[in-house]
Amino acid sequence: MEGQPGRVVATAGRRVWVRDDEGERTCFLAGQRAVVGDRVRWIEARGEGGKLVAVEPRRTELVRGEGHGHEQVLAANLQGLLVVTTPTQPPFRGGLLDRYLVAAGICGLDVVIVLNKIDLGVPEEVDRALALREATGIRVVRVCAKSGAGLEEIRSLLAESDEPWAMVGHSGVGKTSIARTLLPGVDVGEVGHVSEYWGTGRHTTTGSKLFDVPGGGELLDSPGIRTFAPGRLGPEEVRLYFPGTHGLPCKYRDCLHRPGEDGCVLEDELDPELVASYRRLYDEIATTSGDR
Repeated sequence: MEGQPGRVVATAGRRVWVRDDEGERTCFLAGQRAVVGDRVRWIEARGEGGKLVAVEPRRTELVRGEGHGHEQVLAANLQGLLVVTTPTQPPFRGGLLDRYLVAAGICGLDVVIVLNKIDLGVPEEVDRALALREATGIRVVRVCAKSGAGLEEIRSLLAESDEPWAMVGHSGVGKTSIARTLLPGVDVGEVGHVSEYWGTGRHTTTGSKLFDVPGGGELLDSPGIRTFAPGRLGPEEVRLYFPGTHGLPCKYRDCLHRPGEDGCVLEDELDPELVASYRRLYDEIATTSGDR
């Protein structure tokens, strides 16, 4: 096969940074579409550093929907998503959390919920919402980026994984603060503030990059992931990947769990909060796709 093997560790416009055993170099795409995490082949290009000549098949893809049926691959060959949320600043949103959990399933990725800013106190309703999702098999890690509490569990998770993890979540939940604590002395971008009026934060990351974590593992922070909306999401994917719905003993194997559906056991098996969240997401996606 033509070219030398390497892996894309950062992107900026039409250029990528490729790492191999000899170090890192800048390569231009020249018609090859590559994202962070891609395993690629490259050749020397006089005055340009390098040129990509092939992108190898991907094990997984993190895909963002861009509307009107268009999608964009943000990263490749990830292990999973760290879905970051907070108890109150910005407000906890269970429905948004479930959207990310479904998206992870669609993309074939592991998923862990990271509750940041636990120093602010965790309201009873947030604890209950997280417990409901834990009961479906979703792992929840409670942390405080400011003090470092709970981050050893994240470090261990990263060190035990063969592929990188990417952080996703609403602006202002503290993704960059977590990255700075996990990566002491590394420039991971500016930490934004949370708007008191809107309860959201501003975007501070300006480029996609994989970071090596001390002690092992890799972490991906990206402006694209900060504004992530799931791609490849339709009514069938909601049914298949919503937490707690897999393997429900409904009368029909392809039951969509809509109200009044013959032989549906969704309301018997899941807590009403999860039932309501499922149906909100299903109705939204079905309406958008015209599959109601």
